[in-house]
Amino acid sequence: MNLASRGPAGLLLRIIAEPLPLWWRLAFAGAVIGGALAIRLGLLLWVIDFPPYLFQLPAIIVVSLVSGPKIGLASVALVAGVNAALLPEAGNGGAGSSPLASLLSFAVNAIAVWGIASLVRTVLRRLESAHAALLSAASEQTAVVATLEALLAHAPVGFAFFDAQQRFIRVNEMLARIDGIPAGEHAGRSLTDILPQLAQAVTPSLERVLATGEVIADVELEGATPALPGMWRHFLVSYFPVRTNGAGISLVGMIVVEITERKRAEKAIAASEQRYRLLAEALPKMVWTSAPTGSGDYYNRRWSEYTGVEPPPGEVVEWHAFLHPEEKSGVMGAWHASLSSGNPFSRECRFRAKDGSYRWFLCRAVPVRDEDGRVDRWYGSCTDISEIVAAREALSRTNEDLERLAAARTMQLAEANSLLKQEMDERLRAESQLRQAQKMEAVGQLTGGIAHDFNNLLTIIIGNIEAAERRVPSDPNDTRTQEIKTEEIRRFLDYGRQGALRAAVLTQRLLAFSRRQPLDPRPTDANRLVTGMSHMLRSALGERVMVETVLAGGLWRTEIDHNQLENAILNLAVNARDAMIEGGKLTIETANAYLDEAYCAAHEDLSPGQYVAIFVTDTGMGMSEDVRARAFEPFFTTKGPKDGTGLGLSQVYGFVKQSGGHVMIYSERGEGTTVKLYLPRLEDGAAAAEPAPARADTETRTAPATVLMVEDDDQLRALGAASLREAGHTVIEAADASAALDAVSRGARPDLLFTDVRLGDGMDGRGLADAMKRRMPRARVLFTTAYARNAVVHQGRLDPGMKLLTKPYSQSDMVAKVNGMLDEPALRGAVLLVEDEPFVAMVASQILEDQGFKVTIASHGEAALAHARAARTDIGRDALVLAIVDIGLPDMRGDEVVRRLGEIAPDLPVIVASGYATQDLTGLFGDRSDVGVISKPYDGATLVAALERLGFRMAE
Repeated sequence: MNLASRGPAGLLLRIIAEPLPLWWRLAFAGAVIGGALAIRLGLLLWVIDFPPYLFQLPAIIVVSLVSGPKIGLASVALVAGVNAALLPEAGNGGAGSSPLASLLSFAVNAIAVWGIASLVRTVLRRLESAHAALLSAASEQTAVVATLEALLAHAPVGFAFFDAQQRFIRVNEMLARIDGIPAGEHAGRSLTDILPQLAQAVTPSLERVLATGEVIADVELEGATPALPGMWRHFLVSYFPVRTNGAGISLVGMIVVEITERKRAEKAIAASEQRYRLLAEALPKMVWTSAPTGSGDYYNRRWSEYTGVEPPPGEVVEWHAFLHPEEKSGVMGAWHASLSSGNPFSRECRFRAKDGSYRWFLCRAVPVRDEDGRVDRWYGSCTDISEIVAAREALSRTNEDLERLAAARTMQLAEANSLLKQEMDERLRAESQLRQAQKMEAVGQLTGGIAHDFNNLLTIIIGNIEAAERRVPSDPNDTRTQEIKTEEIRRFLDYGRQGALRAAVLTQRLLAFSRRQPLDPRPTDANRLVTGMSHMLRSALGERVMVETVLAGGLWRTEIDHNQLENAILNLAVNARDAMIEGGKLTIETANAYLDEAYCAAHEDLSPGQYVAIFVTDTGMGMSEDVRARAFEPFFTTKGPKDGTGLGLSQVYGFVKQSGGHVMIYSERGEGTTVKLYLPRLEDGAAAAEPAPARADTETRTAPATVLMVEDDDQLRALGAASLREAGHTVIEAADASAALDAVSRGARPDLLFTDVRLGDGMDGRGLADAMKRRMPRARVLFTTAYARNAVVHQGRLDPGMKLLTKPYSQSDMVAKVNGMLDEPALRGAVLLVEDEPFVAMVASQILEDQGFKVTIASHGEAALAHARAARTDIGRDALVLAIVDIGLPDMRGDEVVRRLGEIAPDLPVIVASGYATQDLTGLFGDRSDVGVISKPYDGATLVAALERLGFRMAE
């Protein structure tokens, strides 16, 4: 009961029941007894003959109840003594006996009251103790019930409780999941209703627990449940009685654990062990296993068959019991060492057979470790090697004889080797002489062909120049004669120029054969190229030759020099026409092809992979095997002396090989010829425009430009500079790369760099172009070269974005090439757009792409800086020419990005975009001419205006 809830009386009862300190109880008793005695003295003054003991008895009761029996008894004695001292003296006559009697009556009553109060105090304290114990028991019972409820709710096993009629009283959620029926639908239903396939197995155990009260543990059951009707499941079930109201059994509890997976694993292990034992028994070897300590626990039948020892069932005889005495100590030492270290065991030793003889065995054992790396078991085998040992001993016995025979044979071989070496040396000298002779013959043939053609051309050039010189008028006043001779001089100079051009063509063919001609490879659609050549081929081949094209669908693209490929196909077509004397059919076919490793291994400088194939087939006379083998040799021809130079096929061969491809001729005499060109497939799937046709006009640009001309030949540089100045351009001349870079450092800003690839010592033309591109990414570059061995990095092939003018060239061609490049739209390059808002980035990207820029988007400052560092090494068309930076980015402020971009690329123009007031940004970047500021939101006109303020010339 709660004493504090009963007001003042309850508070008094709580004070009585609770233990209080001694000083408090003494103080309380003193206060109460002192008050009672004070009342006694006051009454004595008023009514002398009246003894007011009744006012003192309550005080004694209160003190006895609150301060305890001992203090209460002491209070009785104290009050009685004080009352006795205050009694009237005996001399007052008969009246004196009445106060004494009252005092005695008071003493008896006080003792009686003290006793009653002490008994009441004891009873109250015991009642309070019992109440506290009852509250504690109730709290413990509540905790136990909560614990049991939590156990039932979250236990990983199923619980169910049945009444005496074997009906479900309660189940937990785990049992509901096991049988597939919600927990709330079990109450009141029988086991037969819920689990009909398991009811027959469960019911006897329930009845047994109800009848005897015993606990039945770990009963295995199997069957299907409504949760998985078609699956046979296994369960481990335990039963226990639930007693209430004394010893009566009111409920039966059931614990269910599903062991389906464990049973499957046990069956799998049993099957595996059975397979292992069958395999071990079938092996011809003696097989055994042992514990980690080395004690054996299994030996197959081969042991008993060999040793003749049949141990009793359940026992084994260890393998080392049959070792030969001479080897036992060494073998056991090695075995114990393996047991200690965990290393595999291997030893040759002899075992005793059942007839007492010994045979040699190779005994091996390997450890099997558990998940923690500890040795869990040893698996051993012993293989009979007696025949091997016998053969080894026999071989050892004959070793000396073999050594003697080997020594004699070695002497014979040494002599034969000496003779063979002499013959090989003589043969190598003969082969060397033959190769030298063949080399000299080839060089002689090449030199003779070059000398013959060049002598013819030089004769034409020299003769016409001399004829022109003879016609220079001696009298400058003879106008009529001067006009006649001027016409003749022009004619002879034109003949000389044509001879020089033929010499240039001859040089290009020789460079093509040697794979040294400069190429300008571009993404090319072979189908489109062949289709575009059809009209030209029909005109060149005449009416007697029918041209047919068979073009493959879905043809891959190739990266090739467009003009050189056209020349190659034209060369093959002309050769085919000459082979079809009576006319015929020329077929040009395209296809996708794959050259495998076997094919490439049989041909030099060819890598396996995907190729674009072009087949040129004619119905002409064909080639013999000797002619086909020499078809690609320079100046080799089956035509007459005036019908060809013999450089056509060699030029095709050199061009295809230089482009990374392959060419083969398939021909038989009288069966026609097929030439197959294999050109590497272009892996890049991005669309690229076909090469634009060359400019036909040679008109001078109306807007003059600045050209930096770098040429180490003084005469050629002076001639070219004069021609460009005549065309209206400003020309800065430099003899080498150092002079060119010095000019740029002094402030020159050329629109175009025109440089020879070979500049003597120091930096070459390609290195100069790289350096220029880093300083001026939008500057155009025009290379010129006559010999492309070291022109560019990819086997004489120009990188994308570079233009080439091949030597020798005419001044008009040079001026036309320069003007054509200057007339091209300005190279926009790449823009780094640093913007974390996807929609804004999409809009700005579209505006920039419409203006011809390639846009890279970075949503964070660090990503933008990483891209800028990588782009610093890119000197092609996609060089970084502009950055547009949002001021608010997730990882850093935009002004910090601008500052760090300035450290990476000092000359990079930047546009800063802000959605807030731009006055602060203008003040921050106001002194920088390469930084522009725009407000967000911005449209295309605003962005284009900002680009123009930074010096970009935008399209109308």
